[in-house]
Amino acid sequence: ALLAEIKRSIKELQLGFAGELTMSESMEDLMMSLYNDNVPATWAKLAWPSMKSLSSWNKNLSDRFFQLEEWMNSPSDIPKVTWLSGLVNPTSFLTAICQVTAQKNQWELDKLVTFTRVTKLMSAEEIDSNSRDGAFIIGLNLQGASWDVVGSQIEKSKPKEIFCPMPVMNVKAVTKEKANNGGFYHCPVYMTEQRGPTWYFNAQLKTTSPPARWVLAGVALIGEIA
Repeated sequence: ALLAEIKRSIKELQLGFAGELTMSESMEDLMMSLYNDNVPATWAKLAWPSMKSLSSWNKNLSDRFFQLEEWMNSPSDIPKVTWLSGLVNPTSFLTAICQVTAQKNQWELDKLVTFTRVTKLMSAEEIDSNSRDGAFIIGLNLQGASWDVVGSQIEKSKPKEIFCPMPVMNVKAVTKEKANNGGFYHCPVYMTEQRGPTWYFNAQLKTTSPPARWVLAGVALIGEIA
C-alpha cells in the first residue's frame, strides 16, 4: 500500500507539472513536502512511526525493503540476526519468539515474557550461527546513558554522546518469575525519539546501580534515530 501510494502520488504530481491535471491541494502539499525534505503526510500515514527527513527516510525504506526481500527469497532460512527497528511491527516478531518457545516446551503462552541478553559483538557479521534459545537482534540505541561493552552493564553517558549504539542482543522467552530477577534495569524500548506511543517492549539491561537511577535519568532504547 505504501509503495503504491508513493508511485500514484508522484505520477499524479508529474501530470500536474505537465499541465495534464489541475494542481490540487494534495498535489501542492506533496510538492512542498518534497521541496522541504519532509515525508509527505499521505506516505507517513501508511508507513511506520518516523522522525527522519525525507532523504534519510528513503534510505531507511530501501534498507527495510532489502531485509524483507532477503526473507522472501529464502523463506526456509532463519536469519541469524534481525534488524528489529527495521520491522514495521516489531511486537509481532517478539510475540513469535514467545509462541515458538511455548510450543517447544509445552508452556502456557500467557505466562511468558521476553528477556534480553546483550552480547559483546557490535555487528551482525560477527554472529556465525542462529540463537539457540530465541533470536539475535540489532539496531537499538541507548539514550540517556552509555553501555560498557567489556563489563556488559549500563554506565553514565560519555560527554557529548546523545546515543550509544548497542551490541547485538539476544531476545528469548522466559517465565515472568525469571524475568523479575534483581540486577537489571527494565529499559523501555521505543520506535522513535518521540517515545510515548512508540513503546513496544522492555529490555533487561544489567546494572550495578539501583534501577531507579536510570528511571530518573530517562534512559531508554531507541530504534530509529533521526
